[in-house]
Amino acid sequence: MKGVVFNYLAEMVEEGFGLEAWDSILQTTGLTGNYIASETYPDEELMTLVDAAHDKTGIDKKELIRSFGRFILPNFREQSPQFFEAHNDLKSFLLSVDRMIHIEVRKLHPDAALPEFDYDDELSSELTMYYTSPRKLCFLAEGLIDASAEHYKTKYELDHKECMHEGAERCTLHIRFLD
Repeated sequence: MKGVVFNYLAEMVEEGFGLEAWDSILQTTGLTGNYIASETYPDEELMTLVDAAHDKTGIDKKELIRSFGRFILPNFREQSPQFFEAHNDLKSFLLSVDRMIHIEVRKLHPDAALPEFDYDDELSSELTMYYTSPRKLCFLAEGLIDASAEHYKTKYELDHKECMHEGAERCTLHIRFLD
């Protein structure tokens, strides 16, 4: 996982719970917290930090990861506004994640281990996204979708029909657009 993700986690904890909470998490885990944005760090290290943040805050791990997705999307939007400006609505943006955004990210970071998305786009008011990743950060994807919906001012319902955490081969995220 890229160091920038770890840095965003530190920012989220510090903003929500204070610098002391982040320092306490680092002490608990024995990690330094020194992450270079462009460097790659073990995925397990991120999950160790999430576990410690859960222990420190009492927030459910799934909700903590969803909140992290909501937190980092504005940073992505600030860094790469062209990905958001290219779309007028949530659905077209979500369809671009694997088809455009991840392709561009891989050009900049060939070693990035990104999740994969497949899509079923049969109805104009619905979209099914199939999430696959050994990291199983589907709840992060949910948070990113939620923050994207806020950006595009779109109301939606999300049904996480199948989940890798429950033994499924991939996660099925069915989205129904309400606007």
